[in-house]
Formats: sequence, structure tokens, C-alpha cells
Amino acid sequence: MNQVFACSETSAIHWPSVIRHYRHSMGLKQAAMAHDLGVTQTMISRWESGTSLPSERIQERIFDLYWRAHAAVPRAVWLDRIGRHPAPVAVISAQGRVMRASQGLQRALGCRRHDLEGRFCHEAFTGDLVELFDTLTASGFFEGRVASAESMDRIRYFGPDQAERAILTHGLHRPAFLAGPQIVWLFSGATVSRSVFEDVRTRLGGSRVIRKAI
Repeated sequence: MNQVFACSETSAIHWPSVIRHYRHSMGLKQAAMAHDLGVTQTMISRWESGTSLPSERIQERIFDLYWRAHAAVPRAVWLDRIGRHPAPVAVISAQGRVMRASQGLQRALGCRRHDLEGRFCHEAFTGDLVELFDTLTASGFFEGRVASAESMDRIRYFGPDQAERAILTHGLHRPAFLAGPQIVWLFSGATVSRSVFEDVRTRLGGSRVIRKAI
């Protein structure tokens, strides 16, 4: 089994990417976003160019705007719904810790909630999922530099009893913007057959595709 991977610091958020991606995804001009945040257009321009950083209050405000634009419920309710989701879904922190594992993921891996939540990817898994986490991290996913990703993965899970279980999944991956501020990984998967796994992997041109933010 792989060694536990932990980090005491969160990834530094790349605010130019976060702000530009939010603004373009919402079809906003700099002046409109400045109005929403109660700042000047000059400040938006400076943040996007990287010449200055938004204050902590504005950082939280930007993440709140992101959240309201992409989620219909408060964050606590969202996490609870993730836990009850029938498909394989997980929320994973920038340090690789499983924050929430859905009932569908638990069922697919033959485990219980407490067997997964709180464990690190590098501790509970090996193979494709660990490599995907490392790829997302290197691509700046937890810094706000990645808009989404798609992958075909053979997830190999090690339970507390050291027994190994494996499933084939087609995964879609998006950042979620939580208070802190912190960016976490929303993994949404579907279990697939070997033939589907190979077909989609061929279509993707490999095991994963990373789509950068603007």
C-alpha cells in the first residue's frame, strides 16, 4: 500500500485564474463584476493581471458568488446530499483527504462511510485515482487553474481489513469553492464495463483530459 500523503498547508489559490474564469463563465464585463463586489473596475483589472490580491473579505465574497452561481443549496446541505448520492461521488481536499463519500461510492467499493471519510487518497487507494490526484494537483486544479477534467480510471481501494477492491469508472471532475476560502475536488463517477472503459478511453485519446480555466 502507498504511504500516507498529507500536507499541512492548502494550495495557494491563483486568483487571476479564478476571477477571470468566474467572470467569463457568467458573461460579465469587469465593470459588472466590480459592481457585484463593491469595488472599482481598476481593482478587477489589477487582480486579473496579478499585480495585487483581493482582500480576505473579497476572496470569501468571490467564492460566495461562485457558489450561488453553480449550486442551489447551502454548502452544508450540498455535502449532506453528496453523502446520500446513489452514484460514486466524492469530495476530496487539496491535501488528498476524502471529505465526503457517497452511498453509491461506498456500495461500489463494498465499504462503509467511516472506512473512507477522513482517509487520504494515497492511503486508501492506489493506481489511477492516486495518479489522477497528482495530475490535478500539478495542473493547478486546487489553485483554480482548471475548469474541469474527464477520466477513465481503474480505482483500486484498500479497506481497513487490507482487502483490495477494484472498479472501472468514467469520472467527471470539477472544482467546488468552499469557505476558507478553499477549492476542493468534486469527483462524480459512473461504474462501467471493460468494453465501455476501453471505448471511452480511446475517444479521450488517453486516460484523462484536463480542461484549463481561462
